[in-house]
Amino acid sequence: TSTPINLGMQTITHDIPHYLTTLIENLRTRLRDPNFLARHRVRPQDFTRQRQLTFPRLILFVLQQTVKSIQRHLHEFLDDLAHGELFEPVTTGAVTHARAKLQASAFAELNRACVLPVIYGPEHPFQRWRSHRLLGVDSSLLRLPDSQEVGQTFGWKVATNQHGDTGTRFPEARLSVVYDVLNRVGLDARLEPSTVGEVALACQQQQSPQLQPGDVELNDRGFTGYGYLATVAQQGRHFIARCSTGSFLAAQELFRRNRAHQSEVVWLFAPPDQKTECERLGLPLKMKVRFVSLRLPNGELEVLATSLLDAALYPTEEFLTVYHWRWGHETYYLMLKGRLELENFSGRTVEAVQQDVQAAVLLANLESVLTAPAQAALDQSRSPETQPRQVNRANAYHALKDQVLDLLYREIPVPRVLHQLQKLFAGSPVAIRPNRKVPERRKPSFHRSYHFQRRVKKVVF
Repeated sequence: TSTPINLGMQTITHDIPHYLTTLIENLRTRLRDPNFLARHRVRPQDFTRQRQLTFPRLILFVLQQTVKSIQRHLHEFLDDLAHGELFEPVTTGAVTHARAKLQASAFAELNRACVLPVIYGPEHPFQRWRSHRLLGVDSSLLRLPDSQEVGQTFGWKVATNQHGDTGTRFPEARLSVVYDVLNRVGLDARLEPSTVGEVALACQQQQSPQLQPGDVELNDRGFTGYGYLATVAQQGRHFIARCSTGSFLAAQELFRRNRAHQSEVVWLFAPPDQKTECERLGLPLKMKVRFVSLRLPNGELEVLATSLLDAALYPTEEFLTVYHWRWGHETYYLMLKGRLELENFSGRTVEAVQQDVQAAVLLANLESVLTAPAQAALDQSRSPETQPRQVNRANAYHALKDQVLDLLYREIPVPRVLHQLQKLFAGSPVAIRPNRKVPERRKPSFHRSYHFQRRVKKVVF
């Protein structure tokens, strides 16, 4: 199938890939599968009576990730389902009771069993660097709804200022997502109390079946310790980790020399205070690591530690570009918290918080794979003298959430819905300005920040 996509004054025809049709059909089938329902309801009797908020409808209601009031969102959702006919009103209390019957694992399974196999399937041309997937491993803190149940589960964060304890507190959690930086895909998402360290949480995620031998992890300085690097190597994966000026002796020596494009392979040994723990975990007590030095555009020296030892296969000059791709992981968290307003949770229970997190990761992955044809059309239509353009992500999320019922619930032919979405995705591209430097801005005051968040900032939906 093909659809004309209007790109300004030019109209081109772009084929809808078969893998997208397969993806949507698999999601539709999974949502209606009685076994899927049975796996992700809390009790066997849940979702057995005929209600307006059925199991698949509730999943799609949460997946829309609205920032409106629950009652207004519910009204618009049911009105969309009724096609303008009169519908039976549903209260927000009914939504709360329905969500208490749903496990957040439903969204994780949709991502794991439907979306990821298509993205990494033979039909989808996913990106690699020298045959490796590049995975960002990092975490971010989330402010959770102020409820006793959530606080008891995730712990409380005490607010302080220059005078000490302010007498206020709020629940806080740590979100860790293993993220494919080249394909913009979240592979594994965990939400734990903020007291759980990001390195300890990342070690837990090393056991995830979504990670594969041969993957290359991009890590910030907080992860550049012997124990964590040995854990990654033990799983058959590689690492490119940024070193601080006080890390390994080999890194300290490169910082002292202050020369770029240096590459040295050395043996690292487990520190004496970590040997017992390494032996208990079965980690190697020594390993070969390559240290490379690079010059940043601002003139600073950066030293990276990597398990990619062959300088001929992995030239030192490439590591500056490769490690810069890790910034996509930072902007991923910015998108979750900013565009999708993840911290504006739609429920005040532990299960509702977990549902919102897993639904946001699923929605982001759908946006990444569904906008690929529109982005390919934009790249194809570009002339040499014009700037490259990319899909407007804010509009893409809005279009995806607005069309979610047509896409995953109604019996509308899949190609027809995908045609409409591709037009919406390609309709308002934004220009990419290479090497653009934003002038240094003054640090905003509390009042300027409050004004931006309250009156200026635009949200998606």
